[in-house]
Amino acid sequence: MLRVSFVSSVAALIAFVLSAMMVNHGLVDSSLPDGPGLTLDESFNIDQGVYLVDALGQHGPLLVMPSVAKEVFGSPRYLPDHPPLGRLILGISHQLISWLVPDSESTLYNVPAARLGSCFAFAMVVLLLSEFAHRRYGAVTGLCTAVMLIGMPHLIGHARLAALESTTNLAWVAAILPLLAWWTDAKPPTMFTIILSGGLCGLLLLTKVQGVFIPPIICLWAVWQYRSKAVVPLFVYGIAAATIFLACWPWLWLDPIPNVMRYLGRTTDRPTLYCWYFGQRYADKMVPWHFPFVMTLTALPAWTLVGLAIRGFKRRLDTIEQFLLLSVLFPLVVFAVPGVPVYDGTRLFLIVMPAICLLAARGFALWLCVPGQLNYKAKTECIDKPKSVVVGTLCTICIASCYWIMQPLTISQYGLLAAGDRGAATMGMESCYWSDALNGDFWKQVPEDSTIYVAPVSHQFQLSDIESLVPVVQQRNIKLVPFEYDRTKQKGLLLLIHRLADLRVSLQSVPEGATVVAEVTRDGIVMARLIDTTHASLPDPLE
Repeated sequence: MLRVSFVSSVAALIAFVLSAMMVNHGLVDSSLPDGPGLTLDESFNIDQGVYLVDALGQHGPLLVMPSVAKEVFGSPRYLPDHPPLGRLILGISHQLISWLVPDSESTLYNVPAARLGSCFAFAMVVLLLSEFAHRRYGAVTGLCTAVMLIGMPHLIGHARLAALESTTNLAWVAAILPLLAWWTDAKPPTMFTIILSGGLCGLLLLTKVQGVFIPPIICLWAVWQYRSKAVVPLFVYGIAAATIFLACWPWLWLDPIPNVMRYLGRTTDRPTLYCWYFGQRYADKMVPWHFPFVMTLTALPAWTLVGLAIRGFKRRLDTIEQFLLLSVLFPLVVFAVPGVPVYDGTRLFLIVMPAICLLAARGFALWLCVPGQLNYKAKTECIDKPKSVVVGTLCTICIASCYWIMQPLTISQYGLLAAGDRGAATMGMESCYWSDALNGDFWKQVPEDSTIYVAPVSHQFQLSDIESLVPVVQQRNIKLVPFEYDRTKQKGLLLLIHRLADLRVSLQSVPEGATVVAEVTRDGIVMARLIDTTHASLPDPLE
């Protein structure tokens, strides 16, 4: 019988509770603290998730029939911009939990209910990775891994959103754990473990396009590890992954080759997005090559950096750690290739964070253990430091991480190497990519029955989504209108979302004569600001 350790189970429960406590996006009478506001892509994910759940409930197993698949996946309502699995999880969460989350009866969808699907996925990441670390390296490494994961701001921050990143991370971890367990020994894996590994890779491919990184990673690793003996395992692995991917996404059946090419090409053939990086605005395909490395390192909290530094100085990496390192570096290197689009901070390569957490946990575990007495397959670890040191170290990390993770703007948090958000602002880094600052605390400061001009507007449905999905906006009868940069006709209340890549420079500070009505800041850095421009002297032109 497969048993999960007590530590991993408790850690997963804590991860779920800490993330679920801040799913409130603007509920009027909620007892929960305000979390992040509605972000740019949540409405699409929830809508598609609910659509898929309804289709599955209506058709059941008949969904795999060609005629039914064409009806469901060929409908204009269906968006094939992402595979279905991640959105299906969010849809299931929405449909199962909506009745438990009050205050959203007037909104189109219950956003907090869908967000709980991401909370669950994050908790499962903590459970799986800490349990693997416990079984392979011992209880100390398992506990440190759980602490590192929960204390990673960008991971727990995305767990509070109805976004695809947490489900993708869960599928990513589920796909690499069999590789760590069965593909790092001297002998090639058995046929059963090869097929199971490939099947889990197929599920990853069904979650988000980042799954395409796993096949080249395992190819590089297997060829280096097994030489010519890798040919058959890799072939079977690829067949298993492709079978699951193609069989479980009926949209591909409608026109297989064009749809596969359309899906893969969409990641590069899309509207241009912009990044604000070291004080300059870059188109997504023109961002400097070092962007993924800098953004990853500046997102890591101090305790993770310390753990990585210790691991770098303590002994040679074993084969599991070598594979983890490869799984971190390969995606970052791909995103560093000139012409590959990158945007939205760490979101595209958030998949590297769990492996970084495990490597950092290994550093702390080796520091706590007697050198030379730790075998990576041992069931227990020999602790050299006094228990007070172990407990004190972990408690210090937990207490310090509370300030970082128990606040609504966690996905915009910078780490030690950037000297926090203040240091990042001084360096010229982006303050806020996702409009998450527009939460309930902000909207409660906005005058009732007001019409507000908004800049910048990232997509055509952004403002209507806020009006239809945020209860406090509906209750206060707030109307949102895109700001068209007309200095004479559009005077009044102006909401400035501080996504610096798209917010014009002249509006990044308060114009002369304007008054600040409401403001959201993080460590003194403005994330969103509502100003009254009735008597303001706006610059001409508004550049």
